[in-house]
Amino acid sequence: MLFSELAAYFDSIENISSRLEMSTILAEMLSKAEEKEIGMVIYLSQGALGPRHKALEVGIGEGLLEQGIAKATGYTKDEVAKLYKQMGDLGLVAEKLVEGRKQGSLFSEKLTIAKVFGNFVKIAQAGGKGSQDSKLGMFAELLNSASKVEARYIARVPLGNLRLGVGDPTLMDALALNYLDEFTENKKTRKAIEKGLKEKNEEKRKEEFRLRARQGLREVIEAKYNIFSDLGAIAEKLKAKGLRGLDEIDMMPGAPIRPTLAERLPSAEEIVKKLGKCAVETKYDGFRLAMHKNGNEVTIFSRQSENMTEMFPDLVEAVRKQIKARKAIFEGEALAYSEETQQYFPFQVTIQRKRKYDIAKKAEEFPLRLFAFDIMYLDGKNLMARPFRERRQILGKIIGKGEAIALTKSIETDSPEKINQFFLESIESGLEGIIAKDLNSPYIAGARKFAWIKLKRSYKGELSDSVDVTIIGYFKGRGKRTQFGLGGLLTAVYDRESDTFKSVAKIGTGMSEEMLSELESKLSKTSVKQRPSRVDSEIEPHIWVEPLYVIEVRADEITRSPMHTAGRDKGGTGYALRFPRMIKFREKRPEESTTVEEIIAMYRKQPSVQVEGTVAES
Repeated sequence: MLFSELAAYFDSIENISSRLEMSTILAEMLSKAEEKEIGMVIYLSQGALGPRHKALEVGIGEGLLEQGIAKATGYTKDEVAKLYKQMGDLGLVAEKLVEGRKQGSLFSEKLTIAKVFGNFVKIAQAGGKGSQDSKLGMFAELLNSASKVEARYIARVPLGNLRLGVGDPTLMDALALNYLDEFTENKKTRKAIEKGLKEKNEEKRKEEFRLRARQGLREVIEAKYNIFSDLGAIAEKLKAKGLRGLDEIDMMPGAPIRPTLAERLPSAEEIVKKLGKCAVETKYDGFRLAMHKNGNEVTIFSRQSENMTEMFPDLVEAVRKQIKARKAIFEGEALAYSEETQQYFPFQVTIQRKRKYDIAKKAEEFPLRLFAFDIMYLDGKNLMARPFRERRQILGKIIGKGEAIALTKSIETDSPEKINQFFLESIESGLEGIIAKDLNSPYIAGARKFAWIKLKRSYKGELSDSVDVTIIGYFKGRGKRTQFGLGGLLTAVYDRESDTFKSVAKIGTGMSEEMLSELESKLSKTSVKQRPSRVDSEIEPHIWVEPLYVIEVRADEITRSPMHTAGRDKGGTGYALRFPRMIKFREKRPEESTTVEEIIAMYRKQPSVQVEGTVAES
């Protein structure tokens, strides 16, 4: 497949907002890709050079990109920089200058996907003396042979964002479309789908059948993705063997599992009403980490499937020494610990351990303690279907002597009074709250269910909970904030049904000068000229950004709002946060931010709403 074909598909996708239409185009694109290149096509669609846990960083900053564009087109770096300032997108700059390049290339070739992907891999791996010139040459080589549309996407790859608005759910929808006929050839599958059909009209019944089949296959694909987070590899298996290829995909140490997520309830009484007798664990405010042990090899993943192994050498060594298993995958929460005071540091200190430099120094200054809370895999056995009580018992047995790794503190009870007492003890210890867990529940990868329910100290504030929102834009600062280039944020919550981000709040408080500076630094690199295709907002910020960063927010209450699109009804009224203020950045993927469903549920639980009798109306 030529890269020009891929770029043409990307161009079509960039100009549409309908998820269904986007899925259809992606399905056609993936059907045309060959087995040896479909993985590359998936990764490029994600704006990456591999799955999240293995992806290489291209290692070309904006300055070097400007030099590369100048080298390939005959313009000066200053001319490229000036145009970039005007257009705000190096992809569009490359497209414009390639079209009007001042010099012809001595050598050009038709670009294949393998050539483009391969060059970027070589660029990412280049190091040592003279590597910058080498990177520049390989990037310019691609632009020398590129058409204007190809140049747009080639220039965006190093920035890790092709601006297509394609999320993993949409890619999975596209894969499901391509294997729908094979899926429905199975008689048992057809019978199960037909049994649930409600339409009587023949044409509508066919349409309903296809929709249900597509949803069913998408769930099958997503179930595999939840335990093996590499869509490129999954696509390769499908291309090679059809749906039989999915049977070869299973969990293994070194391949991240998408974490199970907790729901929320506002009181111990409601937790007991929902779960009955349950396990109640202390909730720690640190890094949620998945620890993978394969013999002496240890790999650590964040909840976003980011490989954190090199950052936490103390935990790697602790897993080797304390975990009595040949192979294991388990989860825990890591916090910085003070040996002198015998206390845990707040998250603002723990976050300092996430770094690429001075790792050993910080590990000595702020050693981590890992509190293990679940196990999914042990010595070749998938434990996810086992009840939580049994998984915890197994986890406890494999943790050997040592101070770095321990089980979370936990009780089993069906008493709201005991849960409240345990909650208060956790708060008094300087921790975040508690997590209640269904004793009989399996580990449900990648899903948010009431098997886990969190109760945090922020619940005792004005709103019954803090919320995690994704930044979709920002407003320029005024007065004192002018120096930061940022005064406020436009934020959104995630709509799972449409795979989009719906506006829910403008935030201008809770941000220290340090936060403002960090926000501007992060957001300016992801700014776009137009509203991103996965964003639904009628409020226009001064600057739109790609939905990448998640922050924790507290607010006085949730109100109905004609301004925001979160949960908007047919009358045009949505939901909004009243008096929101930022607390901190969250180590989460945007799709893991608070959902529209959760916002509506929180709104309905507010005492003011119940008193006014507006629950049914909302």
